[in-house]
Formats: sequence, structure tokens, C-alpha cells
Amino acid sequence: MLEKVLVFLKNPVRPDQIKPLSFKEFFILLGAVLVVVIPYALVLEQLDLELDHALEELMKQYKWLVVIGAIILAPLLEEPAFRMPLDFKAKSIYWGIGLSILFMSELWFIPLGYMGYLFFVLMKIKDGQPPSLKSAILISSVFFGLVHLGNYQGFDWVDQFYVIPVLVGAQFLLGLVLSYIRINHGLKAAMLFHGAYNAIILIPAAIFETA
Repeated sequence: MLEKVLVFLKNPVRPDQIKPLSFKEFFILLGAVLVVVIPYALVLEQLDLELDHALEELMKQYKWLVVIGAIILAPLLEEPAFRMPLDFKAKSIYWGIGLSILFMSELWFIPLGYMGYLFFVLMKIKDGQPPSLKSAILISSVFFGLVHLGNYQGFDWVDQFYVIPVLVGAQFLLGLVLSYIRINHGLKAAMLFHGAYNAIILIPAAIFETA
């Protein structure tokens, strides 16, 4: 299963038919992502980057509301915004452009840049020269990661530019896996995977860390 994902990411090809993601494949993929992300998060905490995560403050006051939002609302918004346009259909791209507005924050230029990229893809498709699927997966995953910089309070884009790959590495990896799922198993499967990932990350935090 993992080899299949790596082969796909090296040379993405659309399947002739979208197939359901089996429970076995779902949990193998989820486990593989968590095996990478959880140690990565622990190392990130030890770096002492002097950045506060907005979710930590929200969890102190509205922890279960935040958890429910992350499990249900985040996949419903982020997957159509970042993964739906991977089918290179005009309607999907317009959905991505529209939903990108919801990610505006202090770092407003990141979703604005993503919207500009989607308009570029739309123009290329109308000209009969769509971008490669590989580049689309990489770029959408990069923007998916960069949007999450808005979670860090006090982040200085200029002075702390060098730590960006470290801060968004986990989200970039997740974006790649979700892209594989979206293309091969459909958008709903990507939403379910995204929700399950957020649940495993946040529910223990809500129970043990902010109790």
C-alpha cells in the first residue's frame, strides 16, 4: 500500500475508475502518516521557536467545539478547496477559488496566491494545456501547508522565513497523501481520512493536555 502511494507520487496517473478505499488501506495509510507526524510534532516542540499555536488557546476555552470543528468542518472546507481542483474541471476550480476566501488571515497573501494559481490553472485548461498532475499535487500541497501558518500567533513571515518548511512539513505530507486518496478513491474518502487524522491528533489533546 505504501509503495503504491510512493509510486503514484513519483509519477501520478489518473485511474480509469475511482475505487472505494478499503478499511485496511485506510488504516494502513492513517497509521503510516501518524508514525511520521507524531514524532515530528514532538521534535517541533523541542525546537522552542517561541511561537504560540492558536489552537492551544482556543482549546483552553472551547476544546470540544474546536475538536468537532476540526473533525467535521475542516475536512468539509479544506478538501474541496485544495483537493477538488485536482480533477482539472472548471466547476471544481471555481469551488477552490471561492473557498480560498475563507482562509484569509493575517497572512492573507497565501490564500490570495493560491487563488491566483487556480486562475492560472483554469486559463491553461481552457487553452487545452493543463498543467501536469504532479505539479498540481505538489503546489496544492504546498499551499495547504502554508495556509496553516495562520495557526501560529506572532509568526513573522520575514524574520522567521527559514522555519517555514519545519512548521508546515506535516501538513505538506498530509496534503500529498490526501491528494493520492482524492484522485484514486474520491473526494469523500479524502474528507473521511482528513477527519480521522484530526480526530486522532486532537481528541487525546482535549482529554489529557487541556483537561
